[in-house]
Amino acid sequence: MNDLPVNLVGYAIVPAVVFGLAYFPIVTYLARGLVSSYSKVDLRRRFLAAAVDVSLVVTSVSLYTATGAVPFLVGAAAYVAIRDAIAGRSVGKFLFGLMVIHLESGRPAGGMASMRRNLLFLLPGANLVALGLESLMIVRDPQGQRLGDRLAQTQVVEGFTVGELARGLAEWWRRFLPEATRRRPRQAA
Repeated sequence: MNDLPVNLVGYAIVPAVVFGLAYFPIVTYLARGLVSSYSKVDLRRRFLAAAVDVSLVVTSVSLYTATGAVPFLVGAAAYVAIRDAIAGRSVGKFLFGLMVIHLESGRPAGGMASMRRNLLFLLPGANLVALGLESLMIVRDPQGQRLGDRLAQTQVVEGFTVGELARGLAEWWRRFLPEATRRRPRQAA
Protein backbone atom coordinates (compact mmCIF):
# COMPACT_ATOMS: atom_id res chain seq x y z
CA MET A 1 0.00 0.00 0.00
CA ASN A 2 2.93 2.37 0.55
CA ASP A 3 3.61 2.31 -3.20
CA LEU A 4 0.19 3.75 -4.02
CA PRO A 5 1.15 7.43 -3.57
CA VAL A 6 4.39 6.91 -5.52
CA ASN A 7 2.50 5.12 -8.31
CA LEU A 8 -0.16 7.83 -8.38
CA VAL A 9 2.50 10.53 -8.66
CA GLY A 10 4.45 8.63 -11.30
CA TYR A 11 1.55 7.46 -13.43
CA ALA A 12 -0.98 10.26 -13.14
CA ILE A 13 0.19 13.48 -11.55
CA VAL A 14 3.55 13.91 -13.33
CA PRO A 15 2.07 13.25 -16.81
CA ALA A 16 -0.80 15.61 -16.02
CA VAL A 17 1.54 18.43 -15.00
CA VAL A 18 3.90 17.90 -17.95
CA PHE A 19 0.99 17.78 -20.38
CA GLY A 20 -0.60 20.89 -18.86
CA LEU A 21 2.67 22.84 -19.16
CA ALA A 22 3.35 21.71 -22.73
CA TYR A 23 -0.20 22.07 -24.06
CA PHE A 24 -0.34 25.71 -25.20
CA PRO A 25 3.20 25.84 -26.65
CA ILE A 26 2.40 22.74 -28.73
CA VAL A 27 -0.94 24.18 -29.88
CA THR A 28 0.74 27.44 -30.86
CA TYR A 29 3.48 25.64 -32.78
CA LEU A 30 1.02 23.41 -34.65
CA ALA A 31 -1.31 26.33 -35.49
CA ARG A 32 1.25 27.92 -37.80
CA GLY A 33 0.79 25.43 -40.61
CA LEU A 34 -2.92 24.77 -40.22
CA VAL A 35 -5.39 26.51 -42.52
CA SER A 36 -9.04 25.56 -42.75
CA SER A 37 -11.80 26.93 -44.92
CA TYR A 38 -14.49 25.22 -42.85
CA SER A 39 -16.50 27.16 -40.30
CA LYS A 40 -16.78 26.33 -36.64
CA VAL A 41 -19.69 24.04 -35.77
CA ASP A 42 -22.33 24.84 -33.17
CA LEU A 43 -20.64 24.36 -29.79
CA ARG A 44 -23.80 23.13 -28.11
CA ARG A 45 -24.12 20.27 -30.61
CA ARG A 46 -20.43 19.48 -30.34
CA PHE A 47 -20.49 19.27 -26.55
CA LEU A 48 -23.73 17.26 -26.55
CA ALA A 49 -22.11 14.81 -28.98
CA ALA A 50 -19.10 14.60 -26.65
CA ALA A 51 -21.43 13.98 -23.70
CA VAL A 52 -22.95 10.99 -25.51
CA ASP A 53 -19.50 9.59 -26.22
CA VAL A 54 -18.32 10.17 -22.65
CA SER A 55 -21.45 8.47 -21.30
CA LEU A 56 -20.67 5.37 -23.39
CA VAL A 57 -17.12 5.26 -22.01
CA VAL A 58 -18.25 5.88 -18.42
CA THR A 59 -20.83 3.11 -18.75
CA SER A 60 -18.20 0.68 -20.00
CA VAL A 61 -15.73 1.62 -17.25
CA SER A 62 -18.52 1.29 -14.66
CA LEU A 63 -19.32 -2.18 -15.96
CA TYR A 64 -15.62 -3.07 -15.65
CA THR A 65 -15.58 -1.74 -12.07
CA ALA A 66 -18.71 -3.69 -11.15
CA THR A 67 -17.77 -6.97 -12.81
CA GLY A 68 -13.99 -6.91 -13.15
CA ALA A 69 -14.42 -8.03 -16.77
CA VAL A 70 -11.42 -6.62 -18.65
CA PRO A 71 -13.20 -6.54 -22.05
CA PHE A 72 -15.29 -3.61 -20.78
CA LEU A 73 -12.12 -1.63 -20.04
CA VAL A 74 -10.52 -2.61 -23.36
CA GLY A 75 -13.74 -1.66 -25.17
CA ALA A 76 -13.78 1.75 -23.49
CA ALA A 77 -10.16 2.42 -24.46
CA ALA A 78 -10.75 1.24 -28.04
CA TYR A 79 -13.83 3.44 -28.35
CA VAL A 80 -11.91 6.48 -27.10
CA ALA A 81 -9.09 5.87 -29.58
CA ILE A 82 -11.06 5.10 -32.75
CA ARG A 83 -14.49 6.57 -32.10
CA ASP A 84 -14.37 8.79 -35.20
CA ALA A 85 -13.01 6.11 -37.55
CA ILE A 86 -16.27 5.08 -39.23
CA ALA A 87 -17.18 7.76 -41.77
CA GLY A 88 -15.61 10.36 -39.46
CA ARG A 89 -18.35 9.90 -36.87
CA SER A 90 -18.63 8.71 -33.31
CA VAL A 91 -22.02 7.71 -31.93
CA GLY A 92 -22.44 11.21 -30.49
CA LYS A 93 -21.40 12.94 -33.70
CA PHE A 94 -23.78 10.76 -35.70
CA LEU A 95 -26.69 11.64 -33.40
CA PHE A 96 -25.96 15.37 -33.59
CA GLY A 97 -25.11 15.64 -37.29
CA LEU A 98 -21.37 16.23 -37.02
CA MET A 99 -18.38 14.55 -38.61
CA VAL A 100 -14.59 14.73 -38.53
CA ILE A 101 -12.86 15.40 -41.82
CA HIS A 102 -9.21 15.25 -42.79
CA LEU A 103 -8.30 18.77 -43.92
CA GLU A 104 -5.89 17.77 -46.69
CA SER A 105 -8.38 15.55 -48.50
CA GLY A 106 -11.74 16.92 -47.31
CA ARG A 107 -12.85 13.32 -46.74
CA PRO A 108 -14.14 11.79 -43.49
CA ALA A 109 -11.40 10.89 -41.03
CA GLY A 110 -10.34 7.27 -40.88
CA GLY A 111 -8.78 5.06 -38.23
CA MET A 112 -5.31 6.60 -38.09
CA ALA A 113 -6.62 10.17 -37.99
CA SER A 114 -9.05 9.17 -35.23
CA MET A 115 -6.24 7.61 -33.22
CA ARG A 116 -4.01 10.68 -33.63
CA ARG A 117 -6.76 13.09 -32.60
CA ASN A 118 -7.89 11.04 -29.57
CA LEU A 119 -4.62 9.60 -28.24
CA LEU A 120 -4.39 12.34 -25.59
CA PHE A 121 -7.44 10.91 -23.86
CA LEU A 122 -5.70 7.57 -23.25
CA LEU A 123 -2.68 8.96 -21.38
CA PRO A 124 -3.20 8.45 -17.62
CA GLY A 125 -3.26 11.74 -15.77
CA ALA A 126 -2.85 13.78 -18.93
CA ASN A 127 -6.33 12.66 -20.03
CA LEU A 128 -7.98 14.53 -17.16
CA VAL A 129 -6.07 17.70 -17.94
CA ALA A 130 -6.80 17.17 -21.66
CA LEU A 131 -10.55 17.20 -21.02
CA GLY A 132 -10.40 20.73 -19.68
CA LEU A 133 -7.76 22.12 -22.02
CA GLU A 134 -9.25 20.56 -25.14
CA SER A 135 -12.71 21.92 -24.23
CA LEU A 136 -11.23 25.38 -23.70
CA MET A 137 -9.42 25.17 -27.04
CA ILE A 138 -12.61 24.16 -28.87
CA VAL A 139 -14.34 27.26 -27.51
CA ARG A 140 -11.43 29.64 -28.14
CA ASP A 141 -10.20 28.47 -31.55
CA PRO A 142 -11.82 30.17 -34.59
CA GLN A 143 -12.47 26.78 -36.27
CA GLY A 144 -13.07 24.88 -33.03
CA GLN A 145 -9.92 22.82 -33.44
CA ARG A 146 -8.30 21.28 -30.42
CA LEU A 147 -4.76 19.92 -30.08
CA GLY A 148 -5.91 16.47 -31.25
CA ASP A 149 -7.33 18.03 -34.42
CA ARG A 150 -4.08 19.85 -35.08
CA LEU A 151 -2.02 16.69 -34.58
CA ALA A 152 -4.26 14.76 -36.99
CA GLN A 153 -4.96 17.67 -39.39
CA THR A 154 -8.71 17.25 -38.86
CA GLN A 155 -11.73 19.39 -38.06
CA VAL A 156 -15.27 18.71 -36.86
CA VAL A 157 -17.78 19.95 -39.45
CA GLU A 158 -21.51 19.82 -40.11
CA GLY A 159 -22.82 16.54 -41.47
CA PHE A 160 -26.25 15.06 -41.89
CA THR A 161 -28.35 14.43 -38.81
CA VAL A 162 -30.12 11.21 -37.89
CA GLY A 163 -33.44 12.87 -38.79
CA GLU A 164 -32.15 13.84 -42.24
CA LEU A 165 -30.91 10.30 -42.77
CA ALA A 166 -34.30 8.87 -41.75
CA ARG A 167 -36.15 11.29 -44.05
CA GLY A 168 -33.83 10.43 -46.92
CA LEU A 169 -34.33 6.70 -46.40
CA ALA A 170 -38.11 7.14 -46.16
CA GLU A 171 -38.14 9.17 -49.39
CA TRP A 172 -36.01 6.57 -51.15
CA TRP A 173 -38.37 3.81 -49.92
CA ARG A 174 -41.43 5.73 -51.19
CA ARG A 175 -39.84 6.02 -54.63
CA PHE A 176 -38.61 2.42 -54.61
CA LEU A 177 -41.95 0.77 -53.76
CA PRO A 178 -43.88 1.95 -56.84
CA GLU A 179 -40.97 0.89 -59.06
CA ALA A 180 -40.72 -2.53 -57.45
CA THR A 181 -44.46 -3.23 -57.53
CA ARG A 182 -45.17 -1.88 -61.00
CA ARG A 183 -46.07 -4.68 -63.39
CA ARG A 184 -43.82 -5.02 -66.31
CA PRO A 185 -45.16 -6.26 -69.59
CA ARG A 186 -44.06 -9.75 -70.47
CA GLN A 187 -42.11 -10.18 -73.61
CA ALA A 188 -43.34 -12.68 -76.14
CA ALA A 189 -41.27 -15.79 -76.33
